Amino acid sequence: MSRQQVSVILAGAGRFAEEVTDVAADAGLEVAAWIEGLDPDRADAEHRPPIVWVGDHGSLDPRLQVLPAIGSTRRRGLVERLVTEGRGLATLIHPSAVLARSATVGPGCVLFAGVIVGARTNVGLGTIISRGALIGHHTVIGLHVFVGPGANIAGGVTIGDEAYIAMAAVVRDDRTIGARATVGAGSVVVGDVPSDTVVVGVPAHPLVRT
Repeated sequence: MSRQQVSVILAGAGRFAEEVTDVAADAGLEVAAWIEGLDPDRADAEHRPPIVWVGDHGSLDPRLQVLPAIGSTRRRGLVERLVTEGRGLATLIHPSAVLARSATVGPGCVLFAGVIVGARTNVGLGTIISRGALIGHHTVIGLHVFVGPGANIAGGVTIGDEAYIAMAAVVRDDRTIGARATVGAGSVVVGDVPSDTVVVGVPAHPLVRT
């Protein structure tokens, strides 16, 4: 990366944006603004960096690219709105993250400190992989996925779009996690998880709401 500082904007203006801002600083990126997409009253020009309502992001330099900064897969709508309205997507990888030479990371991804990504793995657009997560070889991660701190995903796993893998979850090799599925914190996935399903426990099983 060039030593010249590059600026980005964050899609998100909550506590998680603080974390992404720190990761960006470690990687030599300046965060020019946070974008608020839910409540226009939270816009705050005095905040550092300034918080800008999504409807007003056109006031910012059009060359500023976007990074996701919401710790939920619900960020997809805000990110896609910004892209539709002309913003490009940046990619942020913490200097301590380790990527295999053959791994690929799509635009709009954020990889936190201590992340390890194995050989021939593909990380899809808009995905966030939080601190210390381990991603095995030949794994395919879809769009706008969230992988929580300390999660351990083995080799050959397929993860569908907008899936949420919570902190310290473990996924065995060659399993499939469906689109929009949620794997609870500390759960151990030993079988496939269907789309739109929440699993918890050891071994992981569907959550039954009473």
